Amino acid sequence: MGGICQANRGYPIIESGPFEYILPTEIKPYEMKSNLLEVQEMCATKIQALFRGHQKKELEQSYHPDSKVAVKTDQVPEIFHHEVSKVMLQLGAFDYSKCQSIPGAKSLCAYQFIEKGGIYIGQWKDHKRNGKGKHIFLDGSIYEGSWKDDKANGYGRLIMTNGDYYIGEWKNDKNDGKGIYIHSDKSRYEGEWKEDHLHGKGKEIWADESAYFEGQFVMGVKDGYGIYRWADGSSYDGEFKNGFFSGQGTYCWSDGSKYKGQWSNNKMNGYGEMNWVDKRKYIGELQGQQEGGVWRILLV
Repeated sequence: MGGICQANRGYPIIESGPFEYILPTEIKPYEMKSNLLEVQEMCATKIQALFRGHQKKELEQSYHPDSKVAVKTDQVPEIFHHEVSKVMLQLGAFDYSKCQSIPGAKSLCAYQFIEKGGIYIGQWKDHKRNGKGKHIFLDGSIYEGSWKDDKANGYGRLIMTNGDYYIGEWKNDKNDGKGIYIHSDKSRYEGEWKEDHLHGKGKEIWADESAYFEGQFVMGVKDGYGIYRWADGSSYDGEFKNGFFSGQGTYCWSDGSKYKGQWSNNKMNGYGEMNWVDKRKYIGELQGQQEGGVWRILLV
């Protein structure tokens, strides 16, 4: 019993015949309350720590792509496709400050897509490309810019292996909004887009900038009002339909001659006024079209 008595933590011992009783000391109410609060605080701290750890792990797991879709890689090419590299050198680093941020998006290491190939370096959220990032396609083309739900959305730049590139607005992986498309020969289009088509107001400029068209497009086709200017000084100012001069329009030749009137499928057709540079004039019905670089006009 002696060993037990020594380990009684200071409680008083009462002997009664062959037995000994250990009585606990009196615990005052305020001491019990103090100990209880301390225990509660310790428990709360541990619970919060466990919750934060679980929450952090859960959040981290919500960023990474599914392992069946993409895997981590350190094989990021330093040298890109020759034509792409030339354009990148010409344009310089992409300006990500024009891209809209997505709250909660997180930058991760490079991931390589399993099915379609290609490598993505940038931000993720909800297991998808969300935020700002760069995708190197299997053929060497590169897109840099905004992403939403695994698709190019917002402001971005695509450089293609043929030397063409597009800078502007995107929607669901397509040129959509305002942007500029420059061909490898330096001809370009500046204006509005819809689902990868020229759509709305825009301007096409020839490679040597000697000629241009400015006007309305409908899903890639000139339609509505527009202006053509050619290198020799000739011009057309008027209506288009399905890519042709159709409706009311004015054509001016480089020598100063001018026709103003009705058109149909790139031909003078209907009522109009023809003025020649030698002061001759005709007002009435006529037909005319260009053949081999020469305009042939039939007065009817």
